[in-house]
Amino acid sequence: MKITVKQGDIAAAKVDALIINLFQGVTQPAGGTGAVDKALDGILSQELKRTIKSGFKGKLGETLVLPTYGRIASPYVIIVGLGKSEKMTAATLRQASAAAVRACLKLKIQTVATILHGAGIGGHPVQSAARILAEGSYLANYQFQLRKGKKNTSKKATDEAEEQDKSKTLESLIIIELDKNRIGQIELGLEQGKAVAEGTIIARDWVNDSPNYVTPTFLKLSAEQIPGLKCEVMSGDAIAKAGMGAFAAVAMGSVEKPHLIHLSYVPKKKAVKTITLVGKGITFDSGGLSLKPSGSMETMKMDMAGAAAVIATMKTLATLNDLPIEVHAFVPTCENMPSGHATRPGDVVTALNGKTIEINNTDAEGRLILADALVYAQQKVKSDLIIDLATLTGACIVALGKLVAGAMGTDETALVDIKKAGEIAGEKFWPLPLFEEYESFLKSDIADLINSGAKGEAGSSAGGMFLKEFIEPKQNWIHLDIAGPAWSSSEKYEIPKGGTGFGVRTLLYYLYGWS
Repeated sequence: MKITVKQGDIAAAKVDALIINLFQGVTQPAGGTGAVDKALDGILSQELKRTIKSGFKGKLGETLVLPTYGRIASPYVIIVGLGKSEKMTAATLRQASAAAVRACLKLKIQTVATILHGAGIGGHPVQSAARILAEGSYLANYQFQLRKGKKNTSKKATDEAEEQDKSKTLESLIIIELDKNRIGQIELGLEQGKAVAEGTIIARDWVNDSPNYVTPTFLKLSAEQIPGLKCEVMSGDAIAKAGMGAFAAVAMGSVEKPHLIHLSYVPKKKAVKTITLVGKGITFDSGGLSLKPSGSMETMKMDMAGAAAVIATMKTLATLNDLPIEVHAFVPTCENMPSGHATRPGDVVTALNGKTIEINNTDAEGRLILADALVYAQQKVKSDLIIDLATLTGACIVALGKLVAGAMGTDETALVDIKKAGEIAGEKFWPLPLFEEYESFLKSDIADLINSGAKGEAGSSAGGMFLKEFIEPKQNWIHLDIAGPAWSSSEKYEIPKGGTGFGVRTLLYYLYGWS
């Protein structure tokens, strides 16, 4: 899909449908919506007065499709509800834009025109509103089609299949703006929104794709091919030789080589600060010898969602190339598989910082690869803040459900700022505790630590406490457990079924300080 902006009158646009908006309970349209109503001789306001009593009320995400009966160039008008005006936020703006696109997809509409929803309302300037509209529209238009095969390979069949695929998505969205002085700001916002959406879509694609395609080597090659970023990789036996015994132990059961990826973004001018991102990259998690039940294994291709979010974020930084912050990303990636070479429950390994770990559960593998990656990241880069993202614990889903990620760490200010960035970006986080008392979960009779804490007790915090053992005392650090929202079983607004790309938007909004 292509999103553009041009000066003109929304009612005169020659497209398959017009998208206009309405706040909840409003029966007399104003602004761009009012202009369309006037061009239609009051049909909209008449229909709204009728439907608001019995159907469409303008609630957030509600849509109403009306024919124009030839009175204007567009055959249809789609009214999207914005909800109550006093409750408008960046998230609701994004959701309304997404709802409008989903309505277009149901109608198999290819080209639409709209106005800039919410600019100047709720503290959202023009550029911000354009960015949010673009994000919601692009993300709602997403479909994963990469592995769909063509049964008939004739040219006619191929052409028909391509046309059918096109009909499943929206091709063109034009923002019609009356004020030419706002067009430049809208274009900047659209550029940002497109970059954010493309980054999120990359992460979605990788999470949705099959684990025989998205392997540790796939992530390595994808990182190496990002223009504008420096990429260094440690692979295979070099990881164990470097002293990363915890990471190496997880990879031992697989024929796939493990890789530790280091990406660097350096701004054009002197950086105001340095931030490090770390992403868990288990491209398939069988549980190792502590084998998961088959039903629990079906979606374990998504256990690299943290890595996907981190690499996609770095790619977006390189695309925009205007962040005044130096950003480093470290991605440990491997498979967790059972075999004659696999790590056994009861094995003791030594991490890069010298701490020994008794592995009592090979399915608590994410914290093992992250432990060594966190130590390595601190040795390589002096950072003001480290943020790690990981589908770390099922316990986080039990505690917070599938819509919310857990957040914990040693920097209270960063925790607040990341939660706020997530709210604006449309991703939810909730703080979880790292109490000193939880250190008892990590005690081992034969080693410094055990990798899996007391079953049924504060599992997410226990995972966080384990990672904290590999953070230097003065190092600011945040751990984001994205196990729930990284994968969705249904679609709503801009969230698709399957991989969501969760975390990309929050990281970008946090780094840029966008509102």
